[in-house]
Amino acid sequence: MLDPDGYIVSWNRGAEKLKGYLAEEILGKHFSVFYPHEDIVDKKPERELQIALAEGRHEQEGWRVRKDGSIFRANVIVTAMRDKTGRLRGFSKITRDVTERHKAVQSLREAEEKYRRIFEDSVTGIFQTAPDGRMLSANPAVAKLLGYNSPAELIARLPNVTFQGYVNPADRELFRSMLEKTDEVKNFEYQAYRKDGSTIWLMENAHMVRDSNGKALFYEGTLIDVSDRRAAEQKIEYLAYYDDLTGLPNRRLLLDRLTKALAYARRNKKRVALLYLNLDRFKYVNDSFGHVQADLVLQAVAKRLTKVAREQDTVARFNGDEFLVLLPGISAPSEATIAAGRFMDAMAMEFTVADQSISLTCSMGISIFPEHGMDAETLIKNADWALYSAKDGGRNNIYCFSEDLGAKAAEDLALGNALRLATENNQLYLVYQPQMDIASGKMVGLEALLRWQHPEFGLVPPDKFIPIAESRGLIGPIGEWVLRAACSQLRQWGVEGLPIVPVAVNVSAVQFRQWGFAELVSKILDETGLPSNYLELELTESLLFSTGDATITVLSDLNALGIKLSIDDFGTGYSSFSYLRKFPISKLKIDRSFINNICTNTGDATITAAIISMAKQLNLRVIAEGVETEAQLAFLRDHDCDEMQGYFFSRPLTADLIREKLRTLPWSPDHGLDNSPENARPTSWSGSGSTADHRSTI
Repeated sequence: MLDPDGYIVSWNRGAEKLKGYLAEEILGKHFSVFYPHEDIVDKKPERELQIALAEGRHEQEGWRVRKDGSIFRANVIVTAMRDKTGRLRGFSKITRDVTERHKAVQSLREAEEKYRRIFEDSVTGIFQTAPDGRMLSANPAVAKLLGYNSPAELIARLPNVTFQGYVNPADRELFRSMLEKTDEVKNFEYQAYRKDGSTIWLMENAHMVRDSNGKALFYEGTLIDVSDRRAAEQKIEYLAYYDDLTGLPNRRLLLDRLTKALAYARRNKKRVALLYLNLDRFKYVNDSFGHVQADLVLQAVAKRLTKVAREQDTVARFNGDEFLVLLPGISAPSEATIAAGRFMDAMAMEFTVADQSISLTCSMGISIFPEHGMDAETLIKNADWALYSAKDGGRNNIYCFSEDLGAKAAEDLALGNALRLATENNQLYLVYQPQMDIASGKMVGLEALLRWQHPEFGLVPPDKFIPIAESRGLIGPIGEWVLRAACSQLRQWGVEGLPIVPVAVNVSAVQFRQWGFAELVSKILDETGLPSNYLELELTESLLFSTGDATITVLSDLNALGIKLSIDDFGTGYSSFSYLRKFPISKLKIDRSFINNICTNTGDATITAAIISMAKQLNLRVIAEGVETEAQLAFLRDHDCDEMQGYFFSRPLTADLIREKLRTLPWSPDHGLDNSPENARPTSWSGSGSTADHRSTI
């Protein structure tokens, strides 16, 4: 996996074997390290990512370099990975060694080339022309290429190819001069007129025929139609600089123009502004109306932005529903703010989607040269920080970059570097929050919650360091540590003879999508000796809703292990009970944002009651998180909610305090487990590790 800039964030064993690098050697490096020097100079890695961005998926072959310097032929599939808002989160890369196949293909090509002339003489156009341009003879294939019914008609109506056949007569003169010098021209391409006035791209191979005295008699050769290839090359060239959907300049062309604008601004003591624009909640359009209609909206947005822009401005589509506007040669920062207001006003008008009128807002971040950066990369980064501060501020805002935002960026960088060492320095630990059965008042589960105590930063909140871990490729090892620590702790309580309850562990969407996740969970259960029905994995509904068939496969594998699966924070995304039928889910957790106001807000109360009712119809258990008052508990009890979790019963506690809870509080095994007395207090566990089958029930 690569991040949006091409830096490696995950690395599997297959990659280690193929390319010779261990994960710790390669994570954080740019993927161009595998490319030959000439490809790097030619910027092939960047082009491949650009095509993947434009088309979503790009497959190509080329030479790659292993750690030991050896090269191999690789088939590479690059896929752009986006989050639920359409923002680019990175790229997945699948690489296969096709060296032997390539050798076979090369051998085949050489054999085909040997007989190409024989083949082409029978199927391609063959002609003879005089040095002055008169058409002397042509076969039916030439006539057909140029739209004539016969060679005779061609010769009669095209007496001189120099002025009547070539779109650019200078091409004919170049062709003739090359023949005069070398007596042979290969693969000469030019644009020619057809009978109906349309044009065609031809590739000509010809040689000079001379008499015994060396006098030029005529030219003869072959013609083939290369229009399709030319069109494809033009398309590729277009995609290298323009977004195929909107027709706007893409990232590459924007960077080129920004670099030139900065150079001009330095010479003329001007300013350059960047406006980084992102559509608010655009995922709603995708989910509600489909990708086709959403693409039409993006095209409409592009037209509006272009209409508002000045002639010298550049409006580029950067990623998904993100646009970047370059304002060159401005004199004062206020010009950027005024321009940003014009773009916001343009977005305020309603859009028509599937014959419905919808309102879209946008958030915008501004950075200005030279105040906020001296180079393109810094200006884009700072505009991006300003944009997401605008979104954090409630969306539909314009934020200009400030030093405070820069400080936040520096803080996140420092946290990311420190987080890499958190596990080995024993700075991570788990706390556990009890989950209670509402009907009986007994504890039926625990949720394991990750904490990070740093010697310098203090207690770092999870909502601050988890996104950093995901963006820097650290969530895999951290998530593995959490799973192993929770399972080991539960196993230890069992060894001590305590009446243990199932533990729920949150799974990051990034971690879930990593290759071999189900196998990793199975391995941890084997190593710790914890029966699988004592482990519950909590997944976000956005993860289930956005990853398709791959998600179903992984969930089925986890379900086959006997692991319970639940949906965390249900109701905060684009909740739909219909899609739950596809997944082996056993529990829904209602988000605390609804529980907070169920006693004071009629809307939240209605939604909560509806979730509980519909979940019951699907035979799903329901747990409410964030329960803090007796009134909230009474509401949940009246509406037959199964379980609760929150400060009303207990804050998250350390393992030692949970141990005391297990010894003293009423307890009931999780629903669906074997409740027989011999299984309620496992006493056969001893030591660390076990030969017990983790798929069995205690």
